[in-house]
Amino acid sequence: MTGQNGSGKSTLLKIIAGLLKPLQAQVSFVPHDGQQGSYPWSRLKKLLRGKVCYLHQHPYLFHGSVYDNVAYGLKRQNMSKQEIEQRVVQALQDYALESLIYRDCHELSGGEKQRVAIVRSWITRPEIILLDEPFSNMDKESRKKSYALIKQMCQQDITIVLTSHDPLIGELSFDQHVHLYQGKITHKSI
Repeated sequence: MTGQNGSGKSTLLKIIAGLLKPLQAQVSFVPHDGQQGSYPWSRLKKLLRGKVCYLHQHPYLFHGSVYDNVAYGLKRQNMSKQEIEQRVVQALQDYALESLIYRDCHELSGGEKQRVAIVRSWITRPEIILLDEPFSNMDKESRKKSYALIKQMCQQDITIVLTSHDPLIGELSFDQHVHLYQGKITHKSI
């Protein structure tokens, strides 16, 4: 999804994530469990929050290590310490972040923080990950690593919705492109 500053990209992502209530909406949502239907906003919001993960362009990381941050969502799922450790270590290896495992998150570069935040969202296995300007604070090398990470997630059947000012986002290819202007879709291509 592309558009200028103020076009509504972040607002739309927050609505999709169930963080903001729309003035009006018609939503078609078929989760992987197949429970398609029309829902009041209060119920739809809960459904979305369980299946969708939103990452702000300036990711918030908790105080502590990269390991602690990536493990956070798994701890909320009441997994055993052994299973959490296995999944966190494997995820950090899969996404070439294992060298950061015990680093304090506040010592990381902007690109490293963004990649850790993406892995933290992915490890909880959402159906949809919403990335709001994920490359805005990254150098070329960090972007390249993030592209690889997003490509891997797409191969795992996770829907990625990504916003950007840049209509030509390097090496990534998308099934759809939506352009917003003043809160309205002005261009859609498949």
